[in-house]
Amino acid sequence: MKLQHTTSIIALVAGMGLAGPALAAAAAASPGNTDLEELVVTAQKREENLQVAPLSITAISGETLARDKILNSEDLGHTAIGLSFTQNSPQALELNIRGVVNTRLTAPTADQSVSTFVDEVYVSRSGNLNTEFYDLARIELIRGPQGVLLGKNVTGGAISVISAAPEFTRSGEFAFTYGNYDLKQTTGHITGPITQDLAGRLSFQTVNHSGYARDLQHNVDLEDLDSTQIRGQLLYQPHDSDLRVHLTVDYDKDTSNGPNRVGTGETTCTTPAQCFAPWYKARLAIAALRPGGLSIRESFPTWPLFAGTTTPTPQGTRHESGSAILKVEKDVMPDVTFTSVSGYRHGQAFTLYDQSGVGPTNPYNVVTPLLFAEPVNFIEHVQQISEEVRLTSHYPNSRFDWIVGAYYLHTKVHQFNRFWGESTVLPTLSGESHWDDYGRNQDLAVFGQAGYKLTDTLKLEAGVRYTRDKKNGVQSGRAIALGDRLKPNDTAPLTPLTSVPGFTTPYGDHWSKVTPQATLTWTPQDGLMTYATVSVGFKGGGFQNDAPNAFAAQTAYRPESLTNYEAGYKWEFLDHRARWNTSVFYMKYKDLQVQRTDGTCLCNVIANAGAATIKGVESEFQVAPVHALRLWLGASALNAKYTDYVDPVTKISYNGKFLQRTPRYQITAGGEFVTSVLDMPDALHVRLNYKYQGKLSWAPDNVQYEKAYGLLDGRVTFAPADKPWSVSLWGRNLTDKDYRTNIIDILGDAVASFGAPRTFGVEVATKF
Repeated sequence: MKLQHTTSIIALVAGMGLAGPALAAAAAASPGNTDLEELVVTAQKREENLQVAPLSITAISGETLARDKILNSEDLGHTAIGLSFTQNSPQALELNIRGVVNTRLTAPTADQSVSTFVDEVYVSRSGNLNTEFYDLARIELIRGPQGVLLGKNVTGGAISVISAAPEFTRSGEFAFTYGNYDLKQTTGHITGPITQDLAGRLSFQTVNHSGYARDLQHNVDLEDLDSTQIRGQLLYQPHDSDLRVHLTVDYDKDTSNGPNRVGTGETTCTTPAQCFAPWYKARLAIAALRPGGLSIRESFPTWPLFAGTTTPTPQGTRHESGSAILKVEKDVMPDVTFTSVSGYRHGQAFTLYDQSGVGPTNPYNVVTPLLFAEPVNFIEHVQQISEEVRLTSHYPNSRFDWIVGAYYLHTKVHQFNRFWGESTVLPTLSGESHWDDYGRNQDLAVFGQAGYKLTDTLKLEAGVRYTRDKKNGVQSGRAIALGDRLKPNDTAPLTPLTSVPGFTTPYGDHWSKVTPQATLTWTPQDGLMTYATVSVGFKGGGFQNDAPNAFAAQTAYRPESLTNYEAGYKWEFLDHRARWNTSVFYMKYKDLQVQRTDGTCLCNVIANAGAATIKGVESEFQVAPVHALRLWLGASALNAKYTDYVDPVTKISYNGKFLQRTPRYQITAGGEFVTSVLDMPDALHVRLNYKYQGKLSWAPDNVQYEKAYGLLDGRVTFAPADKPWSVSLWGRNLTDKDYRTNIIDILGDAVASFGAPRTFGVEVATKF
């Protein structure tokens, strides 16, 4: 979409006179009050009203998250403007903000382009993001590079998850949900004082549902879930002191039978000889033999028989993680607060899935040209510790404020990957290969920012951060078995390994960067704030996992950086009943890290695209004309293209191509209506939200793409004002839209994963 088209979208937003997304929690205003809710955010390490924070940020209250069944990052990506979600595997979540996305980078040394923070602590591994959302104060979606204050230096933006804190007033809540696909969900918390100065909070959630898809070969569900989370918190806050000590400990675990993969037959081949589409054609042949055919929710994944095992290993995923966060705040001198945030996180993940969804030893004995199975097994253990200390001024009635601090992160990642292949044709597709990779990552940073009000309405803020990334480790690649049961006499190792018996090699490098930021804010009147900012984000380099040889394992890809030029306004009017926030930005991307599947070596290659430019606009508009009605409308549009990118293997230039996995535009609209029923005032709440996403290209060549699609969610709640309980009917993807969350383009086929189908249920909740 050309940038000039974006102006028409913004004109549409203004002309319709609706409201920005309910994501901003405007719908949480109490009955009888037409004011939009005042939202407090902490993205800049200070508590401030969302409407005066000079950056592009959307805040989503915990109440809205629970009400709309936004349970994880994928749900958030299908709801929020400026954010989209794709997923290569259960250990490779891909969050995209403004075209900046971490595409299939899962190596132990890989950083996230769009980062996630939980209670101010950076989560280093995408495979550790399995945590479901529950009992939260809010989520802050922060767009654009954050190179000074946020914590870990990031290029694309961040999702900041803030837990609901302990309270000194005793209260609690419990909810039970039952839905289709045998969904059973329980959520609850209890909070209150333990002593005069000590409060606690205990929160939990369980989610269990059967599969959205079916493994017909082994007669088991796929895309099912069994998940448990628990969080305990203590808050020590002496009544006669400004000391505040907050300890948070949590534990999360989930299991599943893994993903469903489907060959869809969409092809990038140029001649009939290249158009094998082996998995799609195998599915067509099986569908012809099977009564009732074959749906996209059915497949025949291969369970591998690894060397030394006597029975096949079932497909499945398991995640388990725990963390401890200690935050201490204390005034160390008049009007200067010392803050320490100490974090520890550990996690382990097991993923085994068949990349193709059907192999040559399927129950129908269907074999098509080049049909092969290649299950992959990823096992990861991670430990991280982090520490941030800062001093923050809060001078009363002063034109001057400042913040200085330092940051340390140390991560140890052990990743063991097994590839298993079964083929009737190619030697490099038969056998078993292992990679064992021990990576260590260290991040050191110091930062500072100062602000000065030049006049009563004009303020200048400037900050800078120095970051030093150091990464090293040892990687081993081994050919464990050269053949398989169909082709036992092969002599070539399974791709992408190129040598027998393999290699063991150390690797290491370090990078550093100074990232400045300057922001000018003008507040000409109450309710209107405008800003202009220039900021730089940085992400360190890293090393290829599952390398074909020692040289590739030792060769680093470069760090990436992004410079953002942005201007925007935040306007609240109609006596606090309407809110319109808009930002326009131009970003220059240098050395962006890109991983793609290369058909010539049947391997993944991480390389740097020299440069890209991203131009765009985002707008969120919301209104509460009367207490019974909330309306919202939001839109974003991007023109995001590679300006210097030549594939290092094929030497094909992608200059002028749209950035991969990036929607051209997004629109969200909806509303909430409150009315009286059965002589009970404001007891019935009806809520609808619709998000429409534009065309998305799956790879830098822009050949394979996902068509534009929309998702509709809704909820009806009966909640008498004088009762402590409520009953709700809810539904997500109400139109049962089929859409893909990932494809792999190989051998003239597009092997795809699909998003969740229509889900619905009933929830009973009570407060005490």
